Amino acid sequence: MIQRFKDLIKISFVQDVGILEIGKFFFIFFGIIGSVVLARLLHPELYGVYGLIFAFVGLVGVFMSWGGNYTSLTLLSEAYAKKDKQEVKNILTYFVKITFLAIGIIGILSVFLAPFLTDLLYNNNQIGYYARIILLAGFLTTIYSLLVIILQVTRKIKQLTILESFNKFIYTLLPIIFVLLGFGLTGVVWGHFVSAFIFLVLAIFIYSFLIKKDEFLPSLSQIFLNFRKIDFKKYFNFGFLIAIDKNLGSLISFLPIIFLGIFASVQDVGYFKIAFAYMTIPIMVLNPISRLLTVQLPKSKSYNLQILKEHFYKTTLYSGLISILLVVPFIFLAPFLIKLFYGVEYIPSIQLVYYMAILTVFSGFEVGLGPFYRTMNRMKISIVVNICHIALMASLIFIFVRIYNSLMIVILSMIICNTFSLALQFYIIRNIFKKCKE
Repeated sequence: MIQRFKDLIKISFVQDVGILEIGKFFFIFFGIIGSVVLARLLHPELYGVYGLIFAFVGLVGVFMSWGGNYTSLTLLSEAYAKKDKQEVKNILTYFVKITFLAIGIIGILSVFLAPFLTDLLYNNNQIGYYARIILLAGFLTTIYSLLVIILQVTRKIKQLTILESFNKFIYTLLPIIFVLLGFGLTGVVWGHFVSAFIFLVLAIFIYSFLIKKDEFLPSLSQIFLNFRKIDFKKYFNFGFLIAIDKNLGSLISFLPIIFLGIFASVQDVGYFKIAFAYMTIPIMVLNPISRLLTVQLPKSKSYNLQILKEHFYKTTLYSGLISILLVVPFIFLAPFLIKLFYGVEYIPSIQLVYYMAILTVFSGFEVGLGPFYRTMNRMKISIVVNICHIALMASLIFIFVRIYNSLMIVILSMIICNTFSLALQFYIIRNIFKKCKE
């Protein structure tokens, strides 16, 4: 048994997962601290508004994500392994170019329309004015995102973990400091903007250092001068379906708060946000596994289909069991921990935790679905399933929300839709393996 463990930890994939798990621990820790402090300082009503601001920004982000990240990460891994310097430059150029295009077309328009749109959705245009600052902060993160892709592709996992942990620390610290100084929600949004500016400067500095050590990485000036020379359509077509699938997945995660903003009170949004954040903590441990499966499953497929099948089902089973083991103590400790950390104002969140525990368990079994569809080039199936998921959720909410308690209807709709989606996807995957075997 000891020898097996020693052999296991020698595997590079396992080592990388371990390093990312350490980073995820700090990510979770800072996230909890930020959530607790802001929830106590802002109280349920303003904390609910805070949730609506970021839900709206996330909704805009769905329309601004055109697949540049996933395309670059996938193609850059291959180009870098082949030491193809020109292709590396072209792919990095594509990432920056498509990001700037999304900002120029959707981003700028959303900044101007934000107050009007939030007034339409939430009957509160002030949310839009706050959202403008967060959107502008997001525009500053392009070079940082580029740096993260490069560190992941070049397998500098330790450096990536340190950078992302520091990023989370600053994004947690500055909004809290500004709120403590008496700026309220204005302090939260400006804290995010200042954090984004800090990491813009830091990313430029680190990238300029990396290109001196790695001859295959182009300078930022070379990337910008290469804008007109790349075959934009080639890269765009590659990542288009992945972008649609990921955007639909993101939309599914934002829809509950969007619907609550329309039908429920801002206090209910605050209670939901606390319960959701609390039950998201266990599943965060599994995020590095999904992240690395994006690289591992294509390798498994290159050996043979049976190995891919074994790796996929084993990872799914173990991840699901881990999620169950992690959820159980969180359920029992919810009444104590939520009162202790968030205060008696958030007691209504405790009841919601018991329902959301089901969603957390489901998330454990879903950890490899995205990487599997990308590996098997079956993104259209994932897109159709996600569309059905969104349509079913919207239908259930609009039918029942005016009859029953809006908060419970949203949560029950989430559970029903996730149950349907998970069962359908494993039925489809089973058939995919059967057909490939034939």
